[in-house]
Amino acid sequence: MARVFISYRREGGSGFSGRIADDLERRFGASEVSRDVEDIRSGEDFAERIDRALEQSSVLLAVVDKVWLSACDSRGRRLDDPKDFVRLEIVTALKKGVRVIPVLVGGAAMPLARELPDNLKLLPGGRHMNCPNRAGSTTWTRWPRR
Repeated sequence: MARVFISYRREGGSGFSGRIADDLERRFGASEVSRDVEDIRSGEDFAERIDRALEQSSVLLAVVDKVWLSACDSRGRRLDDPKDFVRLEIVTALKKGVRVIPVLVGGAAMPLARELPDNLKLLPGGRHMNCPNRAGSTTWTRWPRR
């Protein structure tokens, strides 16, 4: 499976995550990058598939856009729902010891610990990457080679 797993909210982060995936695939190869939209088939159990993908990943890039923290549905703030897919991906990665790197896109700020559910407070506080390019394309010069 993929060495790099990209987690994102579709509302604001899908364009950025696509550009990040394209950049990483050029650098490492398509088999080394995983995103749910391409790697999880219809009808598959999402939580089980995420668990398997993260077993084989060494890093999860959490694409944080301006709506990542505040996205809501009819039940309230999505990040507060333990079954929210973005939360599930990050919590699973943290439990498995997968390195989690927040990637701030579109002018987003790093969420404060007090704004996060308890099991997400372990997100690396000041250790994040910025993706300032509006289109989402960036160069991963600081990214380690295999």
